[in-house]
Parts: sequence; C-alpha cells; structure tokens
Amino acid sequence: MTAQEFRNNILVKKPRYAKSKIPVIEAFANKGQSKSEYSQFGPIYELYIYAFRLGLKKGLKLPLPPRNSTKDFVEIGKWKRDSSLVDFLLMIVFSHSEEIGFDWNDLEDMDEKELNVVVSNIVEFIESYANGGLQYLQEEWENDNLINSSYLFVDLMNE
Repeated sequence: MTAQEFRNNILVKKPRYAKSKIPVIEAFANKGQSKSEYSQFGPIYELYIYAFRLGLKKGLKLPLPPRNSTKDFVEIGKWKRDSSLVDFLLMIVFSHSEEIGFDWNDLEDMDEKELNVVVSNIVEFIESYANGGLQYLQEEWENDNLINSSYLFVDLMNE
C-alpha cells in the first residue's frame, strides 16, 4: 500500500460522536442558525476538530459509548475540502503513533488486515479525544463557566 492509499483509507472514514453530545454541538456549531447564545465556531466538523484538539491538549481521552448511542460524522476527507487542515490534523495524529500502536517503519511491510487495524486505531484515537473534548465543553457549558468569546477555544486551550 502506498502512502497515498494509506491516507485515502483514512479520509473515507466517518468518525462517530456520542448522541448525548448533540445539545452541545448544536449550541456551538453553526448549523445555519441566525442566533445562538454563544459565538458560532463554524460547521460541525470544525467544532469536532476543536474538541479533538482540546481533548488531546488536556489529556481527556474518553471512549465512545456503544454504537447504538453514537452517530456517524462526515468523512474526514470532506472536512474543509481543498485545504491543508486535514493534513495538519493527520500530522497531529501521526505524532502520537506510539499511542495509536504503529511504527512508521513497519507500515510499508504491513498486510491489508494490519493496515486496516492501524486505520481503525487512528479513527478511534480521533473519536476518543474529540469525545473527551466535547465532554469537557459540555460540562463547562452546563456549569455556566464559559465566556462568550470568539477566542473561546484558545482560552480553553490556555487554561
């Protein structure tokens, strides 16, 4: 498998999120609403990426609940199409290869089954930290600890 094929296998994956996080997603993601209590942070995929970065920064790895309590998200490759944002996100993910359970030097020699496990682990890595970030955001929101600011995520990352 070439590096491009490996990347493409990741880009077609649809990470999931917990259905219990829908209220916080709706409160912070721009879904075409004209008004919101908080500044909107763009489409849902942007909020998902912010939550992933927040969860990773704060070490908030939280596994998803069972599949019947989750919802599929849009494919990774459709996040900010024709942008380097997804590549930047993947570089962040790849910098945690030991946590994900792969060695860059071994990728070339892996068979398809082993590569599929690596891709699944990458998606699970993103999901668990995004879930942790969404949980943190939800708790802060429910406890009225958030200041309505266009720099909300920057402020949360700096705490």
